[in-house]
Amino acid sequence: MIFIINAVALYASFSLNQMLAVYWGAVLPVFYAIAVAPHVLIGRPDMPPATITRILAEKWDNADDLTAYIVKYWMALAYPTTSWKKQLNSVILYLTSFFLGFVYLLREMFAAGLFLCVVGYVLYQMSLRVDRPRSVYANSDFRDGSDSEFARKEWELAAMSIVAFSDLYPDDRPLKESANKISEDSDVQLLLAKYRHDHGFGCVA
Repeated sequence: MIFIINAVALYASFSLNQMLAVYWGAVLPVFYAIAVAPHVLIGRPDMPPATITRILAEKWDNADDLTAYIVKYWMALAYPTTSWKKQLNSVILYLTSFFLGFVYLLREMFAAGLFLCVVGYVLYQMSLRVDRPRSVYANSDFRDGSDSEFARKEWELAAMSIVAFSDLYPDDRPLKESANKISEDSDVQLLLAKYRHDHGFGCVA
């Protein structure tokens, strides 16, 4: 849907002769950067970090590390079924923003061009964070730690945070199903045996 709306807005920007039509393509990226991006970038959880740590400490030996990661990527973990869509939308819109910013600068619309470049940068940062845990988990380079030991460390945190997040909302079935799927991974099972008190993860019936 975002792709279609964005395409129509861009077409209108370059095909209509109205005075303000050139700005129509910028409306959606700016709106997304203002309405959605702050929730991703600020990392504001729905419960205090101390509460998160207290709940996780009942089952996890590394509750502090998990809390820090969960707080940072709260929105990505809280919406497992839609975070990838937000990532795709942010990629489409940050590319649109940089493109329009470049066009505006060529047309000597410097203020608008610079503003769109800033919007593009905000949306680019959003694209890196809005689905970060699952993107890291699915990335073989992070799993293997081929780039660095820090990559492997983040992979472990990403995998465990997906499982641990369901402990914060034990009655949320989508979160539980997402955690169940991750916990079937043999590498993740080793992490659960190492860091989780109950040495495993109970699947949803």
